[in-house]
Amino acid sequence: MSSITKRITSKGETRYRALVQVRRNSINYNESRTFSKKALAEAWIKKRETELETTPELLLQSKEKRNKPTLTLAAALEKYLNEVTDFGRSKRMGIRFLTHWPIGKIPLQDLKRQDYTEHTILRRNGYPEIGAAPIASSTALQDLQYLKVVLSHAELVWGETVALFELEQAMKGLRNARIITKSAKRTYLPTAQELQLLTNHYYMRWMRRRTAIPMHLIMWFAIYSCRREAEITRLKLNDFNRQHQEWLVRDLKNPNGSKGNNKVFSVNKNTQILINELMQQDVRERMLSLGGDVNLLVPIDPKSYAARWREGVRYLGIENLRFHDLRHEGATRLAEDGLTIPQLQQYTLHDSWSSLERYVNLKRRSERLDYTEALKNAKNNWQKIIAGKHLAS
Repeated sequence: MSSITKRITSKGETRYRALVQVRRNSINYNESRTFSKKALAEAWIKKRETELETTPELLLQSKEKRNKPTLTLAAALEKYLNEVTDFGRSKRMGIRFLTHWPIGKIPLQDLKRQDYTEHTILRRNGYPEIGAAPIASSTALQDLQYLKVVLSHAELVWGETVALFELEQAMKGLRNARIITKSAKRTYLPTAQELQLLTNHYYMRWMRRRTAIPMHLIMWFAIYSCRREAEITRLKLNDFNRQHQEWLVRDLKNPNGSKGNNKVFSVNKNTQILINELMQQDVRERMLSLGGDVNLLVPIDPKSYAARWREGVRYLGIENLRFHDLRHEGATRLAEDGLTIPQLQQYTLHDSWSSLERYVNLKRRSERLDYTEALKNAKNNWQKIIAGKHLAS
């Protein structure tokens, strides 16, 4: 008995699932394949039925295969992490975290849409047994996207029996119910006052020699270069082409994998000012005292300066400001200066024009703080602090 089922994927593409079934004595044989065209599905069914009729041993082999223990979802997630390493730390942590949930105990071949639904609702509400707090609908969507990546790999690479259709249907229903949603685009930009407060704070810590991390320079470099947090600490000095004012970014973040995704971004005069500051001997020596790579512009572990950033924001009582917002601030400034989307792409390195559409036709803000002014104010503030100490003594 054979059948062909037409379905529409979440991307709107048409797929045809061909199913071959044989019910004979103790044999209960099922095999399916998915095709982009109905004719291909029909041809495969015909070919497979002929093979099974002329070589009945295949039915017995299939029975033996079905009797073998299958991977649980948790085991599949761990196996995937061991095999595939070309993605970032956050994705790796997200996939590993999923191994601790009840759904991880279910064999791959037994996973149904109800399992994905129950897992998602549990994730949304929190799971005190493992110390997991409730999450947003966008994070729940990311969970299911991680699962889809691993299950696709299990089917295509390991030959595991996986019903991806069940996951896709669960995601469709959860979207309709608004239990999973795409994350909202952040529109928050730091104010001139917030940037000045941060510059003052980090410059004061630097001058007091309480840190070897020049956050007052790194934050402004992030703005002018439009670089992500981790990218800043991967910029190699010998990848900077001073003649053409371009810098190569290695392993740029990309949904299809970052390894080998190397691109150059344009360096403008403001970015060059910060590069010069970061290359000053005293700044270099203090950064390198932390044991970083001498060949990097910022030889610091990104976790270290990310922690300093969060501490500064909390100390100053600035709410809802993330380091990534500095990249958004940088792109906004370029758009305010009249750059077109293709010109913006030379700095931000976005692949999609749609991701930059919100910057089109922006008018320059009446109040916009630049690094030179911010540093001048920070130095004046520092001098007042020093003068106050002398008077007090």
